[in-house]
Parts: sequence; structure tokens; C-alpha cells
Amino acid sequence: MKKFLYNIFLCFIFISCEEDHSGIIDPSIPFYQNLAVEYNVTQNVTGIGANFNKKDKEGANLRLPEKGILFNGEIPSFLGMGYYMYMLSKPGLIPVTFTFNRWKGQTYINQVSINDVSPIAIPDSFRAIHNQKITIIKWEGNPIGEDEFIQVHITYNGGVYNTNSDLEGVQNIAFHFSNLTSATKGTLYLSRVRILPLQESDGNAGGNIQVSYVQNKEIEFK
Repeated sequence: MKKFLYNIFLCFIFISCEEDHSGIIDPSIPFYQNLAVEYNVTQNVTGIGANFNKKDKEGANLRLPEKGILFNGEIPSFLGMGYYMYMLSKPGLIPVTFTFNRWKGQTYINQVSINDVSPIAIPDSFRAIHNQKITIIKWEGNPIGEDEFIQVHITYNGGVYNTNSDLEGVQNIAFHFSNLTSATKGTLYLSRVRILPLQESDGNAGGNIQVSYVQNKEIEFK
């Protein structure tokens, strides 16, 4: 499942999850690292998220000991549920260093910056989304590249809509939006997401970093 931050504390989608405490897990069992950074260029905000799973990405979600994970040296909020159980939002478009302190000196460091993902922009001429018809957005920026996908996320009074595309070489996205409320306006978030390998992993558990370049715009429904 592709996972997103979307203005990290405002539009987050929660799911229930099994939770283990890492302090009682045999230190020989590796932890999967699921890391994410979202650069919302419109709002000039960096959203940071992380989740840890026992053994591999299908394993139980883990709560780490205090200071088990640091974002740029800061302790993030632990939400206890969701795609990313650890989250933090910071002003500006800042480089991010994840410091995962596993066990008695076992420290894993992963870094990401806005330079790790290509820009994307919503054209000035794009102002409305069709209701009950196909809408096509041709974005400003590179076509979809390897290990990338594009997502459209729409929020409006009474609803949320998501769709994505990972068709390499394509520079537009088509979608069929159904506004089931009386809302006449909403907010469009257009994201380019690149999936990067970890620089340092815990044994053979693996993981990845999703880095997103996001712009948002108020739009009308017609």
C-alpha cells in the first residue's frame, strides 16, 4: 500500500494496528524501517513520519523506547496507530536525518532532502475539477520516472478523494471524481513521490524512504 502524509496532522488516515514493544523483543530480530518525508512547497512545511515493523514489513508495528527514533535530533510524537506511528511537522523545506537507535550502540542513520525528488507543479490554468466526468491534469515538471508515482488527493467539505499513477514516462493523470456532497470548492494536493532505498538497514529486515514533493491549490467543482 502506498502511504502518504498529507499535511501531516490535518489529513492523516488512521488504521488500527497490532503493536509490540521493542524492549521485550529479542535484539537478534531485525526491524523493518518505513520512513517518509513530505515537502509541501505551497505551505513551506516539512512533514516527517516513521513506522517500524518486527522482522519485515508484514510484521507487528513496534513502539520503540524513548529516543529510539529521532528526527533531526528531536523526539517525534507517537500516535500509536496509523500508517506512520511517529510523526513530526517542521516549518521550512529542511533536510531530514532519521536516527534509529536499536540496541546498545546499534544505530542506523538515513537522510533525505528535497533534492531527492523532482519538482512538480499544478498549472496556473488549472482551476476546476469535473464532477462525474473525467478530469485530466497535465502537470509542470518531469514525466513519471523510475521508482516514482504521482498522486491526486482532494479534500472538500464532506469528502476525500485519492488516486495515483505509476505509469513511467507519462506526464498527466486522468481520474473520475464523484462529489457526493453539495460542496462547490475543495483543495487539490498534487504529489510526486519517490521511493528510495535505506542507506542503513537493521540486518536483512529492509525498508524504504518515501520522499514527496507536494503542491496544493484551491479549486472549484463543475
